[in-house]
Amino acid sequence: MSSAYIEPRTAVEHRLVALWSTGLGGIGIEAEPIGVEDDFFELGGDSLLAAELQLAIDMEFGVEVPAAALFLTPTIAALAEAVESAADNGGPEPVL
Repeated sequence: MSSAYIEPRTAVEHRLVALWSTGLGGIGIEAEPIGVEDDFFELGGDSLLAAELQLAIDMEFGVEVPAAALFLTPTIAALAEAVESAADNGGPEPVL
């Protein structure tokens, strides 16, 4: 990994780690523990799984995160910010 392990700090980050773990595990990739600065694509994720994960994030939190978010900044920390921003910009509050 290109970054040191940093554990999830917020409820949103913990839930995103669970989604990543489930998604990556579903294609046979064991990437435990997943830190908030780990790169989704370095862990073995691909564009198809990213699209599935995007949908799972939208459904899990009840907000619409921009589709490019995971591709442009593929970390838990950045996605947590995107989820929180989507909630702040008129979407429903993320279900914590």
